Amino acid sequence: MKKYIGLLIGTFLSISIISVAYAARQPLDQVVAVVNQEALMQSELEAKLDSVYQNLRQRNITPPARDVLRKQVLDRLILDTIQMQKAEESGMRVSDAELNKALASVAQQNKMTVDQFRQVLERQGIPFSSVRDQISRELLISQLRQRRVGERIRISEQEVDNFLAQEKTELSSTDYRLQQITVSIPEKATPEQVAAADQKAQEIYQQLVQGEDFSQLAIRVSEDEYALQGGEMDWRRGSELPVLLADQVPAMDINETSVPLRSPSGFHIIRLLEKRGGPTKLVTETLVRHILISPTALRTEAQARTLVNKLRQRIMKGEDFAELARTYSDDKASAGDGGNLGWAKPGKYVPQFEASINNTSVNGVSPAFRSQFGWHILRVEGRRSQDIGDQLVREQARQQLFKRKFDTELDNWLREQKAAAYIEIR
Repeated sequence: MKKYIGLLIGTFLSISIISVAYAARQPLDQVVAVVNQEALMQSELEAKLDSVYQNLRQRNITPPARDVLRKQVLDRLILDTIQMQKAEESGMRVSDAELNKALASVAQQNKMTVDQFRQVLERQGIPFSSVRDQISRELLISQLRQRRVGERIRISEQEVDNFLAQEKTELSSTDYRLQQITVSIPEKATPEQVAAADQKAQEIYQQLVQGEDFSQLAIRVSEDEYALQGGEMDWRRGSELPVLLADQVPAMDINETSVPLRSPSGFHIIRLLEKRGGPTKLVTETLVRHILISPTALRTEAQARTLVNKLRQRIMKGEDFAELARTYSDDKASAGDGGNLGWAKPGKYVPQFEASINNTSVNGVSPAFRSQFGWHILRVEGRRSQDIGDQLVREQARQQLFKRKFDTELDNWLREQKAAAYIEIR
C-alpha cells in the first residue's frame, strides 16, 4: 500500500519556507485543550495559527480574523494529536531514511539543497530541528492513515469488472483541481441533524451564488481537512474521484460550483478550478542499455566522470556498447547482460535517467549524465507504442478504485477516532 502514501502527503510536500512557523514554548503557558490526558498548550495553537496565516497569504488568500480561524486550527490540532497518539500506540516510527528523503523533497521544491534549506531557515530564526519534527509528524500521520484506512477498504473482482466496463477499458487521464466545502453530520445522525446540516449547506451555497469568496468561506465554515487550505484539494484523476463526484465533476465547467451533494458523512459543495489532460490507451515503452560508473573510495568524482566520457568516445568510434558495459559497468544487475535494462514504461527510472532517455533518439548514445547512483551513458535501442495488458489494466483499475474510496473512508475513520477520544476544550 505504500504506493498510495503520495495521495496522503501531497499537501505536506508542497510546504514552502515561509509556511513553516516556529514558536518557542513560553515559560508561562496555558492549556487550551486536553486530548486523552495530553494537554495542548496555547503556544502550540499560536504557532499553528501563525503557520496557517502565512500559508494562506502565500496562496494569495486573504485570511479571516484570528478569532474566526482559531476554532478551525484548534480542531485540526486536536485531530492531529489523536492521530499521533494512535501511531505511538501502534509502535509506528519514521525511519531516518524516510525523513531525509522527505526533507530533500521539500528542499527541492524550494529549488535548494538540504544544506541551503537549513541555512535559509536558520537565517530566519527557525530551528532546523523544528522543521524535521514537523515533517516527521506529517509522515507518521500519513503512515497511520495508510495502514488504518487502507485495511478497511475492500475491492472485489466484480467491482474491477464493473469499473472496466464503465470505463470501456480506457482509463481516463483527465485530471481535475477542485475546491470543497463540507458540512459534516455525526455518525448515526437523527433526521433533525441531517435536516439542519442540509439547511446550513444550502445557506452556504446561496452565499456563494451571491458572490461570496469560496476560499474564505471554506476557511470559516468547512468541516474537513482542506478547510485551512481554502478548500483546495490536490489534482485528482477523473477515475480516482470519489463516487459522489465521479459523475458530477466531469460535466462541470471551469469555475462552476455544484449544489450541495449528500454523502454518508455530510454535504459537500464542489468548485472546479482547472482540468487537464484527456483519455489515453497507449504507452510508449523504451528499450535501453546503460553503463554506470560510480565514485568509490578508490575512484573520485572527477575520475568517474572522466572514465564514463572515455567510454562514450570509444562507443562513438565503433566499439560495442554491450561489451564495454560487461567490462566496466558498476550496475552489476545489468552488466552481465551488456547493460540491458529491458523494455520500460515512462516513470520507471529516476528523473535524470528519464530525461536522458527522452532526449536520446533510437540507436543514439546519450551524453554523460549524473544521477544519485553515479555517472551514466545510455543507448536507446528501440521504442514502441504498447497497448497496456489486461493484468496491468486491472491493477490500474484496482488502484483507482482504492483512491476513489480512500477519501470517503478516511473521513469516516477520522470521525470515529474523534468521537472515541476524550476531548476537553478550555
